[in-house]
Amino acid sequence: MLPVERVIGEEGLAVNADGLRLAMRLPWYRSLPFSTVEVASLVIDGEPIDLSEANVEYEGHSWPLAELGEQTNAFWFVRDSAFLHLPGRTAAPGSAHEVALIVNVSPPYIPGMKRANPQIEVLHVAA
Repeated sequence: MLPVERVIGEEGLAVNADGLRLAMRLPWYRSLPFSTVEVASLVIDGEPIDLSEANVEYEGHSWPLAELGEQTNAFWFVRDSAFLHLPGRTAAPGSAHEVALIVNVSPPYIPGMKRANPQIEVLHVAA
Protein backbone atom coordinates (compact mmCIF):
# COMPACT_ATOMS: atom_id res chain seq x y z
CA MET A 1 0.00 0.00 0.00
CA LEU A 2 1.40 3.39 -1.01
CA PRO A 3 1.76 6.07 1.68
CA VAL A 4 -0.93 8.19 0.01
CA GLU A 5 -3.35 5.26 0.30
CA ARG A 6 -2.84 4.70 4.05
CA VAL A 7 -5.15 6.33 6.57
CA ILE A 8 -4.31 4.14 9.57
CA GLY A 9 -0.99 5.16 11.09
CA GLU A 10 1.84 2.82 12.04
CA GLU A 11 1.23 3.57 15.73
CA GLY A 12 -2.11 1.76 15.39
CA LEU A 13 -4.65 1.53 18.19
CA ALA A 14 -3.83 2.21 21.83
CA VAL A 15 -5.71 2.44 25.10
CA ASN A 16 -5.07 5.19 27.63
CA ALA A 17 -6.70 6.40 30.85
CA ASP A 18 -9.73 7.95 29.19
CA GLY A 19 -10.31 6.02 25.97
CA LEU A 20 -8.88 4.68 22.74
CA ARG A 21 -6.45 6.44 20.45
CA LEU A 22 -6.14 5.61 16.76
CA ALA A 23 -3.22 6.82 14.66
CA MET A 24 -4.21 8.35 11.32
CA ARG A 25 -2.13 9.30 8.30
CA LEU A 26 -2.84 11.98 5.76
CA PRO A 27 -3.68 10.19 2.50
CA TRP A 28 -2.24 12.82 0.20
CA TYR A 29 1.13 13.58 -1.37
CA ARG A 30 1.58 16.96 0.33
CA SER A 31 0.64 18.66 3.58
CA LEU A 32 -2.89 20.04 3.93
CA PRO A 33 -4.74 22.21 6.42
CA PHE A 34 -6.89 20.15 8.79
CA SER A 35 -9.90 22.07 7.50
CA THR A 36 -9.66 20.08 4.25
CA VAL A 37 -9.74 16.71 6.03
CA GLU A 38 -12.87 14.82 7.10
CA VAL A 39 -12.97 11.64 9.18
CA ALA A 40 -15.96 10.15 7.38
CA SER A 41 -16.41 6.94 9.36
CA LEU A 42 -14.84 4.51 11.77
CA VAL A 43 -15.96 0.92 12.27
CA ILE A 44 -14.35 -1.37 14.84
CA ASP A 45 -15.17 -5.09 14.72
CA GLY A 46 -18.20 -4.38 12.55
CA GLU A 47 -19.62 -1.75 14.92
CA PRO A 48 -19.94 1.81 13.54
CA ILE A 49 -18.38 4.17 16.09
CA ASP A 50 -20.21 7.34 17.10
CA LEU A 51 -17.67 10.11 16.51
CA SER A 52 -19.68 12.93 18.13
CA GLU A 53 -17.35 12.98 21.18
CA ALA A 54 -14.14 12.27 19.25
CA ASN A 55 -11.14 14.61 19.21
CA VAL A 56 -8.23 14.96 16.84
CA GLU A 57 -4.83 15.32 18.49
CA TYR A 58 -1.81 16.64 16.63
CA GLU A 59 1.49 18.06 17.91
CA GLY A 60 0.17 19.02 21.33
CA HIS A 61 -3.12 20.45 20.06
CA SER A 62 -6.56 18.87 20.33
CA TRP A 63 -9.79 19.76 18.53
CA PRO A 64 -13.26 18.26 18.66
CA LEU A 65 -13.70 16.31 15.45
CA ALA A 66 -16.81 18.39 14.71
CA GLU A 67 -14.59 21.52 14.60
CA LEU A 68 -11.92 20.11 12.29
CA GLY A 69 -13.31 22.10 9.37
CA GLU A 70 -12.48 25.33 11.23
CA GLN A 71 -8.75 24.52 11.52
CA THR A 72 -7.59 26.54 8.50
CA ASN A 73 -4.26 27.54 10.08
CA ALA A 74 -3.27 24.10 11.40
CA PHE A 75 -1.43 22.03 8.81
CA TRP A 76 -1.12 18.24 8.82
CA PHE A 77 2.31 17.33 7.49
CA VAL A 78 2.44 14.21 5.34
CA ARG A 79 5.11 12.48 7.42
CA ASP A 80 3.26 12.90 10.73
CA SER A 81 0.48 10.94 12.36
CA ALA A 82 -2.54 12.65 13.84
CA PHE A 83 -4.56 10.78 16.45
CA LEU A 84 -8.28 10.20 16.69
CA HIS A 85 -9.13 10.11 20.38
CA LEU A 86 -12.28 8.18 21.35
CA PRO A 87 -13.16 9.02 24.97
CA GLY A 88 -15.01 6.37 26.93
CA ARG A 89 -14.08 3.51 24.57
CA THR A 90 -11.99 0.68 25.89
CA ALA A 91 -10.22 -2.45 24.71
CA ALA A 92 -7.92 -4.95 26.38
CA PRO A 93 -4.21 -4.37 25.72
CA GLY A 94 -2.98 -6.93 23.20
CA SER A 95 -6.46 -7.70 21.85
CA ALA A 96 -6.94 -7.74 18.07
CA HIS A 97 -9.61 -5.63 16.35
CA GLU A 98 -10.61 -5.06 12.75
CA VAL A 99 -10.55 -1.31 12.17
CA ALA A 100 -12.12 0.30 9.09
CA LEU A 101 -11.42 4.00 8.70
CA ILE A 102 -12.44 6.38 5.91
CA VAL A 103 -10.72 9.75 5.65
CA ASN A 104 -11.77 12.21 2.96
CA VAL A 105 -9.54 15.00 1.68
CA SER A 106 -10.58 18.05 -0.33
CA PRO A 107 -7.39 19.83 -1.41
CA PRO A 108 -8.01 23.59 -1.60
CA TYR A 109 -6.16 23.88 -4.91
CA ILE A 110 -8.46 21.38 -6.69
CA PRO A 111 -11.93 22.97 -6.50
CA GLY A 112 -14.77 20.50 -6.02
CA MET A 113 -12.55 17.49 -5.40
CA LYS A 114 -13.34 15.16 -2.51
CA ARG A 115 -11.21 12.01 -2.37
CA ALA A 116 -12.44 9.16 -0.15
CA ASN A 117 -9.64 7.05 1.33
CA PRO A 118 -10.72 3.80 3.01
CA GLN A 119 -8.50 1.32 4.81
CA ILE A 120 -9.27 -1.83 6.78
CA GLU A 121 -6.61 -3.26 9.06
CA VAL A 122 -6.45 -5.72 11.94
CA LEU A 123 -4.74 -3.92 14.82
CA HIS A 124 -3.49 -5.12 18.20
CA VAL A 125 -4.17 -2.71 21.06
CA ALA A 126 -1.08 -1.18 22.64
CA ALA A 127 -1.08 -0.19 26.30
